[in-house]
Amino acid sequence: MEYLDKTSLFKTIDNVSEAFLFGLAIKEDEKLEIADFIINQQHPGAYAGTFAPTDVDLARDLVLFTGDKITSRVGKCHVIGEEASRALRKLNLPTEKVKSALQRADSGLQSRVNDCLAKQRYNYGMYCCKSCSCALWINLASGGLNNNIALLVAGLDNLKQYRDTKGGWTGFPFSYTVYVLNEINPDMAINEMRYVAKFLEVRLKRKKNNPTKYDLRRDYIYEQILTKVNSY
Repeated sequence: MEYLDKTSLFKTIDNVSEAFLFGLAIKEDEKLEIADFIINQQHPGAYAGTFAPTDVDLARDLVLFTGDKITSRVGKCHVIGEEASRALRKLNLPTEKVKSALQRADSGLQSRVNDCLAKQRYNYGMYCCKSCSCALWINLASGGLNNNIALLVAGLDNLKQYRDTKGGWTGFPFSYTVYVLNEINPDMAINEMRYVAKFLEVRLKRKKNNPTKYDLRRDYIYEQILTKVNSY
């Protein structure tokens, strides 16, 4: 499979994230091509010094890895910036070019977080909307923002306050939030995993005719969460 799509940064990220989830191999030469593509999107049009969506990305809704959608331009730019940072880091290419790009992205995002905190726009650990908060957390889970674990822990503490009576979290995209939890060290995320576990069991029992790639991803993620809860 070819993972790089030079017309779309997010399609490339989506492809790479699928490889990460299912343990699929990416050839070393393609890893380098993907990294170069991501880094070349770090230009003045990028969100907070991260990596900018392409024109193709901006022309359509952003469909997240689990099928949830983001429609606003600023939301797309922020989420793609966070997700691109994570993808670039998880490609695990120890080159100075990659290191410098990630440092710039981390610095820009942390500066934006600090500015929002100073203006008391959001609680510590949150960022903008709830989908954007999830995007921040999945980047943090990969070691982003200079491995700011305290910010991630605070985010999970905030998430707990939004638990609803239906097994989700008020205002949070359910499947994307569960996906993010699955990417976080269980030592930090186990309480929210336990909270949602019985509801994941119900969802897994629902029969799906002609499942989409998002259905397959969600089911696999739900199974991983349940395995972690049962073995923790």
